[in-house]
Amino acid sequence: MGMIYYGVESFKKVLGPVGPVRECSYCHKSYQETYVKFRKFGHIDFIPLLPLGVDICHFCPVCFQGGKFEKQDKKEAKQVIKAKGPVTTNLVPKVIHHSAEKTYDLILEDKNSGETFPLGSAMKKSEAKSLCKNRFYKFKKLDTVEA
Repeated sequence: MGMIYYGVESFKKVLGPVGPVRECSYCHKSYQETYVKFRKFGHIDFIPLLPLGVDICHFCPVCFQGGKFEKQDKKEAKQVIKAKGPVTTNLVPKVIHHSAEKTYDLILEDKNSGETFPLGSAMKKSEAKSLCKNRFYKFKKLDTVEA
């Protein structure tokens, strides 16, 4: 007799920086917010069968503060995503590898102004990978600089 696995699975799609430039209430930097769409499905034996809804979240690209849109704001968020104006935010994540200490630093560099924002410093490789994953970056595809 076999086992049947069931549950809820969420699939994410990073929509990137969209909408107008807004000032973050937490870090007071002005950038386009990063939107992420999470689609929830009920699954049986890891086969998604039953759609359970969509959550749309928004985050500040610098401090990563944000949250989920409430029901009444979802329509407005979907309109912003559909309109998808020009991308004015040009933040590039970079990894700095300190080979002597075997540590990593993760920074965001604003290509428009030249400003840099440290996201984490003196981290082990596993910590750097975890931070990248939490911010929806792919660690292997980031620019790595030896220091």
